[in-house]
Amino acid sequence: MSTGHILSPDTQPVNPAISGTDEPVTMSVIEEIAATAEGTERPALIWGNTDRATTAAEALWVFARRTGLDGRGDDAFTAVQDLIANLMHLCEQEGITGEGVTFASLVSLAEMHFQAELEE
Repeated sequence: MSTGHILSPDTQPVNPAISGTDEPVTMSVIEEIAATAEGTERPALIWGNTDRATTAAEALWVFARRTGLDGRGDDAFTAVQDLIANLMHLCEQEGITGEGVTFASLVSLAEMHFQAELEE
């Protein structure tokens, strides 16, 4: 589904009500969110969408540190995009996706879960 728009850090939507700014989210924000999970139980207890976002921030922060996208000026958009591309490689190489299961179908299922969780 194409909207005719090319997504980039400059065109990504931001939520000024949450971030207090119209600027793209930087990795320093992701680092702060990920830090809130330090010292918490393992496995993480998921009580709602904030907990889901926190565990995602943890994963994104580890990835960003490993790939050098953890600079204060680096934007989260790029790190998310690169992580998704790397997940695509993993799924293809390990047979998680393949005959009958595309990465797009995984994303579609994830979107369904996301939408259902918004209503919790």
